[in-house]
This record gives sequence, C-alpha cells and structure tokens, in this order.
Amino acid sequence: MQDQSEFLKAIAGDDIEARFNAWRGAAAQDSNVVAPLLGLAESPKPGVAKAAAEALTTMVHSAGQDPKDPRRAPLVKALLLRPKPLTFRLLSLIADDFHAPLIAHNLRSPELREEVVYCLERIPGAAAEKALIAGYADAANDFKPRILAALGHRKSADALPLCLEAMKSTNPDIAWAASRAFGRIGKQVNHRFPSLDTWNEWQKTDVLDAQLRYADSQAASGNAVEAVNIYKQFLDRPEEHWQCAAIVGLGKISNAEAATAIYPKLKSPNRKVQITARQVWQELAKA
Repeated sequence: MQDQSEFLKAIAGDDIEARFNAWRGAAAQDSNVVAPLLGLAESPKPGVAKAAAEALTTMVHSAGQDPKDPRRAPLVKALLLRPKPLTFRLLSLIADDFHAPLIAHNLRSPELREEVVYCLERIPGAAAEKALIAGYADAANDFKPRILAALGHRKSADALPLCLEAMKSTNPDIAWAASRAFGRIGKQVNHRFPSLDTWNEWQKTDVLDAQLRYADSQAASGNAVEAVNIYKQFLDRPEEHWQCAAIVGLGKISNAEAATAIYPKLKSPNRKVQITARQVWQELAKA
C-alpha cells in the first residue's frame, strides 16, 4: 500500500500509469485522503480530475459493500465536511438514514440541490423521505418538480398529501410532476387528475401514463372497481396505444365488468386494437 503522500502525488502527477494504479488501489487509503481528493477532482487537468474522482469512488464502493465495514463511518463523516456535487453522489452509496437531515441542509444551495436530491432519493428510511417532504416547502418553483419526482420514485405514501395539493397548483410543471409522482405511488385516495389542457404533448403523455400506473396499482391491490373505471376512460381515447394498454389492464382483472368493457373492442375499426382485444378475450376464455 502506498502511503498517503505517495498516493496523492501519483494521483496529481502526469504519469498516466501511476495515476491509474493509484486509483485502483485507493480502497487501502483511509478517510484522511478524502479532502485532498475532492480538491483534485476539480483540477483543470482532466486526467487528474478523473483519477481523483475514481479513487474516491473506489474507496466508497469498497467500504459500502458491508454495512458494518469500519471504514464506512469515517468516510461518510469526511464527505459530509466537504459539500460538493461529487460528495453527495458518493454519499448516496454509503450514507444512512441517520445522515439524511445533515444532507438535506444543502438543499438550499442552487449548486448542490440536484445532487442532494439524488442522494436522498437513494437513502432508505423514513428520515430521508421526511427530509425531501420538508425541503419541498422552501424549494424554488423550478426545483419542486425534481423533489416530487424523487418522492414518486420512492413510492412514498407519506408524500401523498403533498402530491394531492401540488396537483392543484396553477404552475403546470408542478401539477404535472405531482401527477406523475401520485401515479407512481399508487395508493388509493380520493383524488382528481388535473385537466390535460395546460400541458404540452410530452407532459400529457406522462400524466396519462401516471393514470394507467395508478390503475395498475389499484388492480394489483384488489381494488378492481377503481381500476376498471380508469381503464374504461382510456378505451374512449382516440389513440390506439392507450386503448390497447387499457384492454391489457382489464384482461388482468378478469371479471365480468372487465370482459363487458373489452367486448365492443372485438369489432374495433382499428386493427391493432381489435387484435389486442381478441388476444385478451381468448385468455379470458381460457381462464
């Protein structure tokens, strides 16, 4: 193992092979090298910057394989003392729920907030979710959709009240992100998706997808009535792919009401819709 000074000299040097060997062996270094490596990761020399970042990643991956690894806690502490974008990318791999409030404090920084959310989104536990929900209130409007997306990816049931309120926002980007998150979370609550009129075509597609995700979740949890009602709305849409998606969803429910909804599509003028309906109908008949 290289001593610390030799290791950092190799990372910062011009010898490509020495830099590579140093970062490959970085797992043997202790947390004292974190601060200088973070500095070198911002070097104007691309090779040095990459070597420093890779060395940090090697250290984190090595310590992160075992939650009980004694190297883990010192690494987290050293990283928390140096808040940089790379810091939170690395912390997302080894930080615990205990550290979530300390990490969330950096949500206020425009330069760091994206990586902070990335980090919190990946830390398991209630504290990380609470930190994201709490951070939403003080977030700038242009960043609230990112926090909503993180809560949706986590399928955070605690975020449902926030999503329902945000779905009523007059800001179309916030309402769109809240609708997407609500669909991903998929828990049954009294709700109403916003009108599609305020969004561009890409956002409309996202929100329609969110509605289908919600319907799929209801079907999977046994709430067939709610799911069928949503699928029926998609059967009335002009786009063939939405009709086909609804038919497939109804086929999975496989009850009398679902079969009744599918039946008219056996004679659809759209060939793809008709074929999908026939295939699902045949599966229903087998069942």
